[in-house]
Amino acid sequence: MILKVQESVSDLKIGLYGTRVECFASVLRQHGIGYTLVQDISEVDETFDFVFESGVYSIIPETTLVKPKYGFIGTHETPLPEGRGHAPIQWTILNNRKNMVVTLYKLNKGVDSGQIICQQNVFFDRTDTLEILNSKREAGIVACFQTFIEELKEGVLVLRDQTGKGSYHKRRTAKDNELDVDKSLADLWDHIRICDNDKYPAWFRMGDKKVVLRYEVKIDNT
Repeated sequence: MILKVQESVSDLKIGLYGTRVECFASVLRQHGIGYTLVQDISEVDETFDFVFESGVYSIIPETTLVKPKYGFIGTHETPLPEGRGHAPIQWTILNNRKNMVVTLYKLNKGVDSGQIICQQNVFFDRTDTLEILNSKREAGIVACFQTFIEELKEGVLVLRDQTGKGSYHKRRTAKDNELDVDKSLADLWDHIRICDNDKYPAWFRMGDKKVVLRYEVKIDNT
């Protein structure tokens, strides 16, 4: 589906919402395009043409999704329809994928089920920690959004339906970060490196004690 955008990009009212808005903002500034930071979802009304969101962990009501003229555009770090739902980076690693896929898509009332605008492969290394994976995720969002803006400047918005078999990833909790003490560190590494050292660290049990494990990767110059 090709949607014609009648307005010049510079005349569009663009909103940015979520914890990763800087990924969008950096591209818009590069192109000299203005934007409005949305602090609360209740600020979105019918005067907006687009609202771009990333790093939003609550459901946006359908009544709000339809307010912007061209809708809400969001990101998800799996090759949709595979991997809808929670913790895309963590599940990408645990499912032994060789790369992450950043998907830019139009939100609808379903869970990560809207029409796809573009997808960007992001490759990672075996020693990449969660911090590095997050940085690579952001770089992928920037690259994907850059492609979108280039098309938008031509006055088109290309949307394609999701195809293939979908899957859904469940929410992960602190309990999921428990390590199996019967496995080697090499076998546990993927499980360790997807843990957040500060908020949700890896841990294991030793008798009646809970041992918290925090990790760091360094270049060995010895």
